[in-house]
Amino acid sequence: MNRRNFIISGLAAAALARQSLAAVKSASPLEVAVTSPWLTNGAAVSSQGTIFINLPRFKGHENSPALAKVTLNGPVPFPGNAWNQWRAGDSGVDQLVNINAVHIFNDDLVWVVDQGAPEDGTPAPGAAKLVAFEIATGRVSKIVRFDAQSLPPGGAPNDLRLYGDLIFVTDSGLGGIIIHNLKTGVTKRKLSALPELKKPPKLAQKGFGGRILSDEKGKRPEVESDMLEVSPDGKWLYFSTPTGPMRRIATRYLLDDALDDATLQGHIEKYADIPSIGGTAMDSQGNFYLSNTESRSVERLLPGGKRQVLIQDDRLISADALFIDRSRNIYIPAPQLEYLPSSNQGVNKTAAPWFIYKFPLP
Repeated sequence: MNRRNFIISGLAAAALARQSLAAVKSASPLEVAVTSPWLTNGAAVSSQGTIFINLPRFKGHENSPALAKVTLNGPVPFPGNAWNQWRAGDSGVDQLVNINAVHIFNDDLVWVVDQGAPEDGTPAPGAAKLVAFEIATGRVSKIVRFDAQSLPPGGAPNDLRLYGDLIFVTDSGLGGIIIHNLKTGVTKRKLSALPELKKPPKLAQKGFGGRILSDEKGKRPEVESDMLEVSPDGKWLYFSTPTGPMRRIATRYLLDDALDDATLQGHIEKYADIPSIGGTAMDSQGNFYLSNTESRSVERLLPGGKRQVLIQDDRLISADALFIDRSRNIYIPAPQLEYLPSSNQGVNKTAAPWFIYKFPLP
């Protein structure tokens, strides 16, 4: 084959590859649910179908409203008042500073986890908090603040789940579970800094293709307890670091105040080894779902630790927190976290816009 024919054949092959990729995307059940001008790593959907997204303030991404509601014209700040007007130097006590998770449960309130300070910052007293907003009005329905006993210095509230009157929160800074009783107003800290709540030292957090994440100095992410789920019957609390493994503890032990952490440690069970993940979800039937950041996929975690790939798509860059709406659509943010300087050898390769995708569960 001469060079001219070689070039023509190469161009034809490239065109065919693009057509094949387009065909795969058009055939894929994955569709864009949200397009955001700000980095977003979480979504929650109300019973009426309104979508809310959280906007964490990582380095280089501080100029966002922290929380937004998706409208026909795109995301707009929510609730759209002083809560969205935090600026560097503000205390953040009554402002949304660094939202790491957003959820809507059966109470149909928008719950957020505010770490109280931007990435690598130190929150002012009272700035680390949970806030619940009324969907229709944006009024604050509930604020849960953390004191030094429930969140010691170095702690970072990460994610939450609600079961009955109890809120369960992971601490990804030190490792631990925070439990707040909405009825009594009492907050307690459990499993504090136990090895099972920390990233195993031999495991590394990975991005696409198994690339080990690190900054320009080779420092790797050290995220402690992060993901959590409560089984539909309330009998089990599952938790994990982004590297795994997935572990669980029976809530009857966790809620027994007669048992100290050393005793509770003996009741922690290893549930499954998992790849690096960005988030989890559990449906009303107890099915467990993982967002696999190494393969850009969403998987079902089966009893016994086996995993079933439900969807794989290269658009799921750093697939993060998962959310299942009432129509059994699962929402998957693609926040590009593996391209942040802290995970990409100091080079920022993130680029707007950011997308949240969805597809129907079987």
